[in-house]
Amino acid sequence: MNVIKKVLVMLFAAIMAVVVVSCKDEDKVDFTAEGEKAGTEMCDCVASFTAPNPADFQDQESFQAAFTEYATNLGTCPGLLSKYQDYVLFVYENYNPEAENPLYSVFTFKNPEFEAGFKAGTGDCMTTFATLFALMGGQ
Repeated sequence: MNVIKKVLVMLFAAIMAVVVVSCKDEDKVDFTAEGEKAGTEMCDCVASFTAPNPADFQDQESFQAAFTEYATNLGTCPGLLSKYQDYVLFVYENYNPEAENPLYSVFTFKNPEFEAGFKAGTGDCMTTFATLFALMGGQ
């Protein structure tokens, strides 16, 4: 009976060690996955708005108003990144049309893994993303 107790205690200790290790692994942030999630959220936001078509408007003033509303809506998308502020900051003043990739010059990444994930997450919507920056005054 004493041997069974020892085996049970050892088994319990082994199980607890696995549980503790797995809990610690769950606490680790997967920066690449977080970055990809942030990039995808940004792309989804940009894609959720439809640019006005000039042919749909009778006059320039109506089109201008619709375009201004569209640009304003797109301008809210970088605000989604506020929950990721520990990993990235959006600083429009940093926009550099001369940069290797001007679209990303407005982002200050604090973690290279997050940056890689973010760029992967935005990879499918770069054309729309470029439109966002053009509307915000970029070249």
